[in-house]
Amino acid sequence: MSFLKKLLGKGGKTPDRSDQAVYLHDYPGGYDEYRKTQIHHNKRKLDKVWADETVLDRVVADLRARGLGKSGICHGARNGFEVAHLRRALDGDVIGTDISDTATQFDHMVTWDFHDPNPEWEGRFDFVYTNSLDQAMEPQKALASWARQIQPKGCIYIEHTMGHSAQEAGAKDPFGAHPMVMPYLIFQWGRGRYALADIIEVEAKANKNIPAWLFVLQRTDAEAV
Repeated sequence: MSFLKKLLGKGGKTPDRSDQAVYLHDYPGGYDEYRKTQIHHNKRKLDKVWADETVLDRVVADLRARGLGKSGICHGARNGFEVAHLRRALDGDVIGTDISDTATQFDHMVTWDFHDPNPEWEGRFDFVYTNSLDQAMEPQKALASWARQIQPKGCIYIEHTMGHSAQEAGAKDPFGAHPMVMPYLIFQWGRGRYALADIIEVEAKANKNIPAWLFVLQRTDAEAV
Protein backbone atom coordinates (compact mmCIF):
# COMPACT_ATOMS: atom_id res chain seq x y z
CA MET A 1 0.00 0.00 0.00
CA SER A 2 1.36 3.43 -0.96
CA PHE A 3 1.93 6.18 1.58
CA LEU A 4 -0.91 8.17 0.01
CA LYS A 5 -3.34 5.26 0.39
CA LYS A 6 -2.33 4.95 4.04
CA LEU A 7 -3.14 8.64 4.51
CA LEU A 8 -6.44 8.39 2.66
CA GLY A 9 -9.39 7.32 4.78
CA LYS A 10 -12.61 6.34 3.05
CA GLY A 11 -16.13 5.44 4.16
CA GLY A 12 -17.84 5.69 7.50
CA LYS A 13 -20.77 7.88 8.51
CA THR A 14 -19.57 9.95 11.48
CA PRO A 15 -16.09 8.74 12.43
CA ASP A 16 -13.69 10.68 14.60
CA ARG A 17 -11.09 11.82 12.07
CA SER A 18 -9.27 14.30 14.29
CA ASP A 19 -5.97 12.49 13.75
CA GLN A 20 -6.56 11.70 10.07
CA ALA A 21 -4.64 13.65 7.43
CA VAL A 22 -6.84 12.99 4.38
CA TYR A 23 -10.40 11.75 3.89
CA LEU A 24 -12.51 11.03 0.82
CA HIS A 25 -16.17 10.18 1.36
CA ASP A 26 -17.56 7.01 -0.19
CA TYR A 27 -21.05 7.43 -1.67
CA PRO A 28 -22.90 4.08 -1.71
CA GLY A 29 -25.04 5.39 -4.55
CA GLY A 30 -22.04 6.51 -6.59
CA TYR A 31 -22.04 9.64 -8.73
CA ASP A 32 -25.83 10.04 -8.73
CA GLU A 33 -25.86 10.23 -4.94
CA TYR A 34 -22.93 12.66 -4.98
CA ARG A 35 -24.66 14.95 -7.48
CA LYS A 36 -27.98 14.94 -5.63
CA THR A 37 -26.22 15.64 -2.33
CA GLN A 38 -24.25 18.57 -3.75
CA ILE A 39 -27.30 20.15 -5.36
CA HIS A 40 -29.35 19.72 -2.16
CA HIS A 41 -26.75 21.47 0.00
CA ASN A 42 -26.17 24.17 -2.63
CA LYS A 43 -29.84 25.11 -2.53
CA ARG A 44 -29.93 24.87 1.26
CA LYS A 45 -26.99 27.30 1.55
CA LEU A 46 -27.71 29.47 -1.48
CA ASP A 47 -27.42 32.74 0.45
CA LYS A 48 -24.27 31.66 2.33
CA VAL A 49 -20.82 32.87 1.26
CA TRP A 50 -17.48 31.30 2.15
CA ALA A 51 -15.31 33.57 -0.01
CA ASP A 52 -14.33 36.95 1.47
CA GLU A 53 -12.67 40.16 0.36
CA THR A 54 -9.46 39.60 2.32
CA VAL A 55 -8.56 36.35 0.59
CA LEU A 56 -9.86 37.43 -2.82
CA ASP A 57 -7.80 40.63 -2.67
CA ARG A 58 -4.69 38.53 -2.05
CA VAL A 59 -5.56 36.62 -5.22
CA VAL A 60 -5.94 39.93 -7.06
CA ALA A 61 -2.58 41.21 -5.80
CA ASP A 62 -0.79 38.02 -6.83
CA LEU A 63 -2.39 38.05 -10.29
CA ARG A 64 -1.34 41.65 -10.84
CA ALA A 65 2.20 40.86 -9.76
CA ARG A 66 2.26 38.14 -12.41
CA GLY A 67 0.70 40.31 -15.10
CA LEU A 68 -2.45 38.19 -15.12
CA GLY A 69 -6.14 38.69 -14.44
CA LYS A 70 -7.84 39.52 -17.73
CA SER A 71 -9.86 36.29 -17.62
CA GLY A 72 -10.72 33.74 -14.99
CA ILE A 73 -13.13 31.06 -13.80
CA CYS A 74 -14.31 30.33 -10.25
CA HIS A 75 -15.40 26.76 -9.61
CA GLY A 76 -18.08 25.85 -7.06
CA ALA A 77 -19.06 29.53 -6.77
CA ARG A 78 -22.69 28.94 -5.68
CA ASN A 79 -24.18 32.48 -5.74
CA GLY A 80 -21.33 34.12 -7.63
CA PHE A 81 -19.92 36.30 -4.82
CA GLU A 82 -16.30 35.67 -5.78
CA VAL A 83 -17.10 36.10 -9.47
CA ALA A 84 -18.58 39.56 -8.88
CA HIS A 85 -15.72 40.63 -6.60
CA LEU A 86 -12.98 39.49 -8.96
CA ARG A 87 -14.68 41.04 -11.99
CA ARG A 88 -14.77 44.41 -10.20
CA ALA A 89 -11.28 44.24 -8.76
CA LEU A 90 -9.59 43.03 -11.96
CA ASP A 91 -11.91 44.65 -14.49
CA GLY A 92 -11.68 41.27 -16.16
CA ASP A 93 -13.87 38.64 -17.80
CA VAL A 94 -14.50 36.25 -14.90
CA ILE A 95 -17.17 33.55 -14.90
CA GLY A 96 -18.22 30.95 -12.35
CA THR A 97 -19.59 27.42 -12.20
CA ASP A 98 -21.74 25.37 -9.89
CA ILE A 99 -23.21 21.90 -10.24
CA SER A 100 -26.68 23.13 -9.28
CA ASP A 101 -29.15 24.59 -11.77
CA THR A 102 -29.47 27.54 -9.41
CA ALA A 103 -26.17 28.86 -10.80
CA THR A 104 -27.95 30.52 -13.70
CA GLN A 105 -29.89 32.73 -11.28
CA PHE A 106 -26.70 34.77 -10.87
CA ASP A 107 -24.77 36.94 -13.31
CA HIS A 108 -21.84 35.33 -15.16
CA MET A 109 -22.55 31.91 -13.65
CA VAL A 110 -23.11 28.62 -15.50
CA THR A 111 -24.29 25.19 -14.40
CA TRP A 112 -21.37 22.77 -14.72
CA ASP A 113 -19.80 19.86 -12.84
CA PHE A 114 -16.29 21.16 -12.23
CA HIS A 115 -14.80 17.67 -12.63
CA ASP A 116 -15.70 17.64 -16.32
CA PRO A 117 -13.47 18.97 -19.10
CA ASN A 118 -14.97 21.61 -21.37
CA PRO A 119 -13.32 21.97 -24.79
CA GLU A 120 -14.43 25.61 -24.98
CA TRP A 121 -12.41 26.40 -21.85
CA GLU A 122 -9.15 24.72 -22.87
CA GLY A 123 -6.29 27.19 -22.31
CA ARG A 124 -8.76 30.08 -22.10
CA PHE A 125 -8.23 31.58 -18.65
CA ASP A 126 -5.50 33.47 -16.81
CA PHE A 127 -6.61 31.88 -13.57
CA VAL A 128 -8.88 29.47 -11.74
CA TYR A 129 -10.01 30.26 -8.20
CA THR A 130 -11.90 27.93 -5.88
CA ASN A 131 -12.64 27.43 -2.21
CA SER A 132 -14.63 24.30 -3.08
CA LEU A 133 -12.09 21.57 -3.75
CA ASP A 134 -13.52 19.93 -0.64
CA GLN A 135 -16.75 19.44 -2.61
CA ALA A 136 -15.00 17.27 -5.19
CA MET A 137 -15.88 13.58 -5.36
CA GLU A 138 -12.62 13.10 -7.28
CA PRO A 139 -10.28 15.99 -6.41
CA GLN A 140 -7.47 14.68 -8.61
CA LYS A 141 -9.78 14.61 -11.64
CA ALA A 142 -11.08 18.12 -10.88
CA LEU A 143 -7.58 19.58 -10.64
CA ALA A 144 -6.55 17.90 -13.90
CA SER A 145 -9.53 19.54 -15.65
CA TRP A 146 -8.72 22.95 -14.16
CA ALA A 147 -5.08 22.73 -15.23
CA ARG A 148 -6.20 22.37 -18.83
CA GLN A 149 -8.37 25.48 -18.51
CA ILE A 150 -5.55 27.92 -17.78
CA GLN A 151 -3.14 29.36 -20.32
CA PRO A 152 0.50 28.21 -19.99
CA LYS A 153 1.53 30.97 -17.55
CA GLY A 154 -1.79 30.99 -15.72
CA CYS A 155 -2.45 30.01 -12.11
CA ILE A 156 -4.90 27.95 -10.07
CA TYR A 157 -5.69 29.39 -6.63
CA ILE A 158 -7.02 26.88 -4.10
CA GLU A 159 -8.30 28.48 -0.91
CA HIS A 160 -7.86 26.06 1.98
CA THR A 161 -8.50 26.25 5.72
CA MET A 162 -8.85 23.89 8.65
CA GLY A 163 -12.52 23.89 7.67
CA HIS A 164 -11.38 21.93 4.62
CA SER A 165 -9.65 19.28 6.74
CA ALA A 166 -10.47 15.58 7.08
CA GLN A 167 -12.33 16.18 10.34
CA GLU A 168 -14.85 18.42 8.57
CA ALA A 169 -15.38 16.15 5.55
CA GLY A 170 -18.41 13.97 4.89
CA ALA A 171 -21.27 13.58 2.44
CA LYS A 172 -21.67 17.37 2.07
CA ASP A 173 -17.94 18.06 1.60
CA PRO A 174 -16.50 14.70 0.49
CA PHE A 175 -12.81 15.63 0.34
CA GLY A 176 -10.85 16.80 3.35
CA ALA A 177 -7.13 17.25 3.92
CA HIS A 178 -5.01 18.92 6.58
CA PRO A 179 -3.41 22.04 5.07
CA MET A 180 0.07 20.68 5.75
CA VAL A 181 -0.69 17.63 3.58
CA MET A 182 -1.92 19.61 0.59
CA PRO A 183 1.54 20.24 -0.94
CA TYR A 184 2.17 16.49 -0.89
CA LEU A 185 -1.14 15.75 -2.60
CA ILE A 186 -0.55 18.46 -5.20
CA PHE A 187 2.88 17.00 -5.95
CA GLN A 188 1.52 13.46 -6.31
CA TRP A 189 -1.53 14.39 -8.36
CA GLY A 190 0.08 17.07 -10.50
CA ARG A 191 2.93 15.18 -12.09
CA GLY A 192 2.96 16.01 -15.78
CA ARG A 193 0.06 18.44 -15.38
CA TYR A 194 0.74 21.13 -12.78
CA ALA A 195 2.98 21.99 -9.85
CA LEU A 196 2.85 24.06 -6.68
CA ALA A 197 4.27 27.53 -7.42
CA ASP A 198 3.60 29.33 -4.13
CA ILE A 199 1.72 29.25 -0.83
CA ILE A 200 0.12 32.51 0.27
CA GLU A 201 -0.74 32.63 3.95
CA VAL A 202 -3.70 34.75 5.08
CA GLU A 203 -3.72 35.40 8.80
CA ALA A 204 -7.50 35.62 9.08
CA LYS A 205 -10.44 35.52 6.71
CA ALA A 206 -12.60 38.63 7.10
CA ASN A 207 -15.85 36.68 7.44
CA LYS A 208 -14.68 33.67 9.45
CA ASN A 209 -11.70 34.96 11.48
CA ILE A 210 -9.71 31.81 10.73
CA PRO A 211 -6.37 31.41 8.93
CA ALA A 212 -6.41 30.53 5.24
CA TRP A 213 -3.88 29.28 2.75
CA LEU A 214 -3.88 29.93 -0.98
CA PHE A 215 -2.13 27.12 -2.82
CA VAL A 216 -0.98 28.57 -6.14
CA LEU A 217 -0.55 26.02 -8.95
CA GLN A 218 0.91 26.45 -12.41
CA ARG A 219 0.88 24.20 -15.44
CA THR A 220 4.06 22.28 -16.07
CA ASP A 221 5.85 22.39 -19.43
CA ALA A 222 4.54 18.93 -20.30
CA GLU A 223 0.94 20.07 -19.86
CA ALA A 224 1.47 23.52 -21.37
CA VAL A 225 2.73 22.22 -24.74
